[in-house]
Amino acid sequence: MKSRVDSLKIAAEQEFDLVVVGGGIVGAGVAQNAASRGLSVLLLEKGDFASGTSSRTTKLIHGGLRYLEQFQFRLTRELCHERGLLEQLAPHMIKDFSFILPVSNDKKVFGLKASLGLTIYDLLSVHARGVRRHQRLSRGDTLRAAPSLDISRIYGGLRFHDCITDDSRVVMEVIKSACSFGAIAINYLEATGFQTTDGNARVEAVLCRDALTGDETVIRCRSCVNATGVWSDQLLSQVDPTWRQRVKPAKGTHIVLPLSSFETTTALFLPTADGRYVFVVPWQNSLMVGTTDTSYDGPLDNPVATTEEIDYLLAVLNSYRNNIGNNGVVEPLTRSDVVATWAGLRPLVGEQNDYGQPGQTSNISREHLLFEGPSGIIGLIGGKLTNYRMLSSHVVDMALSQLIERDQSYIALPKSNTSHLMLGGWIDHADFLATADSIAAEARALGLEPTTVQHLLATYGKDALAILELVEQNHELAELINQDFPAILAEVPYCLDSEMATTLDDILSRRIRLGFVNQQQCLQSAPKVANLICALGHWDGPRSASEVDQFQRGLLAQLAPLL
Repeated sequence: MKSRVDSLKIAAEQEFDLVVVGGGIVGAGVAQNAASRGLSVLLLEKGDFASGTSSRTTKLIHGGLRYLEQFQFRLTRELCHERGLLEQLAPHMIKDFSFILPVSNDKKVFGLKASLGLTIYDLLSVHARGVRRHQRLSRGDTLRAAPSLDISRIYGGLRFHDCITDDSRVVMEVIKSACSFGAIAINYLEATGFQTTDGNARVEAVLCRDALTGDETVIRCRSCVNATGVWSDQLLSQVDPTWRQRVKPAKGTHIVLPLSSFETTTALFLPTADGRYVFVVPWQNSLMVGTTDTSYDGPLDNPVATTEEIDYLLAVLNSYRNNIGNNGVVEPLTRSDVVATWAGLRPLVGEQNDYGQPGQTSNISREHLLFEGPSGIIGLIGGKLTNYRMLSSHVVDMALSQLIERDQSYIALPKSNTSHLMLGGWIDHADFLATADSIAAEARALGLEPTTVQHLLATYGKDALAILELVEQNHELAELINQDFPAILAEVPYCLDSEMATTLDDILSRRIRLGFVNQQQCLQSAPKVANLICALGHWDGPRSASEVDQFQRGLLAQLAPLL
């Protein structure tokens, strides 16, 4: 990636074939697809990359098993195929993971229906890569896999496979891939308005404000994509004040607990009393539990978990947890056991009367809506982390159709080829295997712990070599940021210089995930990271103090419902 300063200069001087507004997974995917096909592309994001929905998911690349209950067979088949492909394109960060759906003694009929559903799930994946068929498990096998399950409740289980990843890191790798094809990506640059041709036929420039300096910029373009998710209606209302709302935000809350709070060797897919499902997923050496699924009409920026949502997730987990231990009764898990919370907003498609019971969004379709909006702005609402690549191809096809209408030379551009573009800097799978071995050997020679080596490879791919080079130049950068987390100080200068990280939140919440894994520990680590950034010459004392204060206030807002 170019530096932010250089990127802003280019943005002000160049006319782009395509400006993509929104730096989440959809915007990143559109930028990669378009740039790899030869279009000049600018991606802009009003906050940090992946700072909205795309860093607040359940971290799964999955086929959407629960969508079968809504008879969304086409969507499920598409997701299953994309899951298999992405596992091949990003082998360092998208990995197969085992899930168990426990069957309760009083839900044996449900177990038969679920087994049928998983058979359909397998059939829809029949031509996908890396398919692993589901299995029926005995009571003993289920309890051996997840010893904390209530022995008196469990009849058996069903094991199936999906993939786990790190959502914000996927976004970053897709953006870096786009930039390798010439795209320009800029964070903290907000689209504040549009210039259009006579008669408002199409957008010819995007008016932007730099959130860090307040500077105004006009970016010229031939086409424009709105990939802002839950902010889509707000953006299009700037062009057409009569724009009819098409997005219904749904709020999803997650909590994080220590691994010791619920012993399991596998992820769990827990049916709930209200007809939903809650995931329990070992992630980043912690236990992630989520998600809720309720309608939302509050502020779109920085949603936080509520006490009710946290209690709901705890109640589901406690209802499956064995309350008898070796030394007597085990106390139920409470808010005091939770070490992190976060909430994200999904951009669902539909009208108000499309939603079932008030507050519930679990029955709303997860299908997407692709459309041409006012002044020719292409909009995409909906979609998932799993199928971003396919949706991006459809968006770019529509943009090319617009461009071809005005200039036939665009016909010569190739079709989408992102199904062959590996993420993480790998040339091919052989390069991944060879370079991963080199990274591990070099890290061991530098004295890094195995958990740190795994973390660097899974987080940065081939760019882990650049971080190891920083450690080689200054071994003090091998120090852990936090003693219970594998990230090291060398990641800080790398993220500042090579991934456009600008704030403490960028570094500790999205480039490194400590802010999502243990927020109390992150509060303690923030001053240490800020001091390093000062020592590196990026910040002065007042800027450092301001960053620490702002970051800590943000984390405390996430922790407030626990207090």
